Amino acid sequence: MLGRFSLLYTALFIAYSLVNRYDVWLTLPPASIHQWRQADGAAIAWNYARDPDFTKPRINNLFLASDAHAVGEWPGLYWLAGNISRIPGAPDYPLRWIGWLLLYAGGWAFGWMALQWVRRPMMAAASALIVLSVPVLSYYGPSSLPDAPAFCAVLFLMACLMRAHQRQNPGWLGVATLAAILAISLKVSSAILPLALMIVWWQGKQLRQWKNFPLWNGYWPVAAQLILISAILLVRLWIYRYNAQHYAGYFLSSTRPVWHYDSAFILETIRLASRQVAPYFVSIGLGAGALAGAWAYVRAWKMLSFCWKYVPAWCLAGSVAYSLLWFRMFREHDYYSLCLLILPVLMWLFALLKWPEWWSGTSGRMALWWLCGLGFMHSHVVMSGRLRTTGPNYLPAAAFLNEQTHQGLGLPKDARWLCPEDPSPNTHLLALRGYGWTAYNFGHQVPADTIRLFQQQHQLSHLALRDSTRYDSVYRAFFPVKVAGVQGWYFYGMK
Repeated sequence: MLGRFSLLYTALFIAYSLVNRYDVWLTLPPASIHQWRQADGAAIAWNYARDPDFTKPRINNLFLASDAHAVGEWPGLYWLAGNISRIPGAPDYPLRWIGWLLLYAGGWAFGWMALQWVRRPMMAAASALIVLSVPVLSYYGPSSLPDAPAFCAVLFLMACLMRAHQRQNPGWLGVATLAAILAISLKVSSAILPLALMIVWWQGKQLRQWKNFPLWNGYWPVAAQLILISAILLVRLWIYRYNAQHYAGYFLSSTRPVWHYDSAFILETIRLASRQVAPYFVSIGLGAGALAGAWAYVRAWKMLSFCWKYVPAWCLAGSVAYSLLWFRMFREHDYYSLCLLILPVLMWLFALLKWPEWWSGTSGRMALWWLCGLGFMHSHVVMSGRLRTTGPNYLPAAAFLNEQTHQGLGLPKDARWLCPEDPSPNTHLLALRGYGWTAYNFGHQVPADTIRLFQQQHQLSHLALRDSTRYDSVYRAFFPVKVAGVQGWYFYGMK
C-alpha cells in the first residue's frame, strides 16, 4: 500500500508542478514578488560556490564596513546549493531545486499520515496535494527563502512523531528531533508546533497521561527536548556572534510587536494584510477542508484524546502570539504567514481522522477531488500571475549574467560596483556576480563626497546602470570610461 501511495503521490506531484509552471520557475534566478529577500539567500549560496567554508557565509553587499560576511539563519541549505553549483552542468540556482525536493518530501510526509487513517493510497495522495496547493507554499517552495523548507521540515516532524508513537521507538523520536532542529534553525517561527508539543507532553506528564506508553512515559522526551533547545541556542548564538564580529546589521532578528504602533498604523496594516497576505495564505481547497476539520474538532472536543485536545489549542495560542509579536511584517511580507499554516494543516488532518470511512466512500472521494481541483486552480492562478510580475522594482531574469557572459566582458575579478538603482542590498550585485554597494546603502541620490570617500577607502571602481539616462555629471566625473553594455546593463569605470 505504501508503494502504491508513493507512486500515485509522485504522479500527482508532477501534475501539480506542471500546473504551477515549475518547469519555468526552476530555471529562474530570484524573480517576482519579494525578489529582494530571495536574492539575499541566493547571494549566500553563490558565495559558498566561490568559497565552500561553512563557517564563513557571505552576501554580495559590502555595507559601510566593506565586509560582506553576514547570515540570518542556519545556512545549511545555502551551503548545499553552493556545493552543487560547483559541479559541472549543475543548474545556476540549485536552491530552487532543493526547495522543490523538500516540498515533495513534506507533502509525502503529510500523505503518509493521512494514509494511516484513510487507508486509500489515492485519497491520501490527493489530501497531501491539497496541502501543497496553498499559494504561499507553492510560490516559496522552490525559491531562495528558508520559510517553505522549514515548514516542510515541520510536516516531516509530524510524520516521524506519529511513527514513533505507533512503534514506541526512540529512534523515530530522534529523527523527529532532528527535523525540529532543522525547521527552527531555518526559521525561528517554525517553533510553534514543537513548543506546543513540549507543553502538552509536560501537561500529560503531570496528569499521568502517558502511563500506557513506554516511550512517552520515560526519559526519552526529556532528552529530545534538551537536545532541541541546546541545538537551537547554539545556532542562534553562533549567528549572533558571527554578525557582531563582522558588524553585520542587515539580518535583523528583533520582533515588530503590535503595541509599538498607533491605531492608524494598526488598521492600515490589517487592510494591507487582507489584500497582500490573506489571499495567498490558504488555497480554496485547504481552506474548505480545514474549516470542516475545525467544525468537527469543536463539536468533538470533550471526547478527544489528550494530544488532539490540547496540541491544536496551544498551536492557536502560539499563532496568535507570533502574529502579535511580528505584527509589522504582515504589511507586505506574505512569507511570514507560512508558519501559521500549521493550524489549518492540523484541522485538515483532523478532518481525515474524524471521518476516514466517509472520505473512502463515493461522496468523500468526490469531495476530496473537488478540494484538490480547487486548490490546483487557486495555486495556478497565483503562480501564473506572479510569473508575469514585472515593474521598475523587479530585475528581469535576463539581467542575471551567467559565468561565461561575465568572463566575456573582461571586467576585473575584484571590481567593486555601485548600483544606485537597486533599493535592495543584493539583487543587482548578485546579477553582476560581484561585490559592492546599492541604493540600499546610500539612497537613490549618491553625493560626490560619498563616491570619493568610497573610492579612496573601499576601492569602489565601477558603476552599473539599467537606465543610461541616469549617467549624470556626478557619475561622469568619477566613472568617465564606458566599459561595456550587455543584457540591458550599462557599465562605467575609472580611468
